[in-house]
Amino acid sequence: MTVIVTRKPGGITQLFNTETGSVTYKCKAESGFMLIEAFGGIVKFHQKGSMATVTGHITSLESCDVLEKGTPEYKEALSSIISAQKEFVQNISDSYQKKIRKLENELSDL
Repeated sequence: MTVIVTRKPGGITQLFNTETGSVTYKCKAESGFMLIEAFGGIVKFHQKGSMATVTGHITSLESCDVLEKGTPEYKEALSSIISAQKEFVQNISDSYQKKIRKLENELSDL
């Protein structure tokens, strides 16, 4: 069995089981939000260790709720997602910029 682990914005980790085809989203922070198409809205993870699992057409939630468009909390959750994604992208960008500078320095030393 192989599990592919991918870090996502907002303290969410995605686990993909290549054997079963299941995708599990697990919250590593105290709470978090993520747009997950299979659930038709924003999944709100209430606590550390909360999970949303998708296997084919079967979905399950543990310590999570789905916020649908039009609910009072949806706008706040969407703002939180946008903010987390911007921060995530900036961190990735900074990381690659460091790698590029290191390689450029190596090249100039040749």
